[in-house]
Amino acid sequence: MSQAARAPDIRSQPPLLQKLASMNLLTSGSPASYNLAELLGAQINLSDSISLARALTSLEKIKTSDSLSMERPQRQFLNARGGMIRFVLRSFEANETAIPFMLPQANQTTLDDPAEAIKPYQRFYSLHQSEMDHRVTTLRKSLRASLALDGPPRSKLANLDRILDDTLGEYGRKVLARLPKMLVARFALHREEFLNSATADQPIAPANWQHSGGWLHGFHQDIKQLLLAELDLRLLPARALLEALETQD
Repeated sequence: MSQAARAPDIRSQPPLLQKLASMNLLTSGSPASYNLAELLGAQINLSDSISLARALTSLEKIKTSDSLSMERPQRQFLNARGGMIRFVLRSFEANETAIPFMLPQANQTTLDDPAEAIKPYQRFYSLHQSEMDHRVTTLRKSLRASLALDGPPRSKLANLDRILDDTLGEYGRKVLARLPKMLVARFALHREEFLNSATADQPIAPANWQHSGGWLHGFHQDIKQLLLAELDLRLLPARALLEALETQD
């Protein structure tokens, strides 16, 4: 069977992979073009497999009970997710000064020297990744603590999530760390389209490139959409904890 025949339907993949595919950033044979679960699963060694097997064997059927209220964990998740989305969106607002890092501002070098111009954007994206990693990790720990309060069955689920995080967390970070490098191709595409356009020779202030219709505006939208899609991916384990809590016999 050919590699193309084995490739999963991209529509069944997380939004991040769908977004990368729509931007033509998934090249044939690249790790990111394969099924994400298979890619992460391939990183579990024998010792990890034994730990996971033991955790799964001891994990009892999770069901809701009258003593458990979903209000607190749901509020934790929604508040954390909403805060992370707002943080991303605010970093793209020109007049925002209350967050620690902002979208790079354009100047003539942005157009004339693409190799240097892309670096601030890559740093901006990486800073967002660090912020998301910290906040998602904090959320998962908080949800585990909430699970543990309701007795052994949910304590086992919390322990399973911790094992999965310990097993796959670092590899997942390495995979996602490739995303800032992928911005180079999108920046080059928007820049080339602008240079080949009828407006390329017209006197336009660099700040106007960032406005709607400007060539940098499209690139900024790419960055924003990738960040939000990555956030969705990073939140999948937390979503799974909530869904498990809602499972009933």
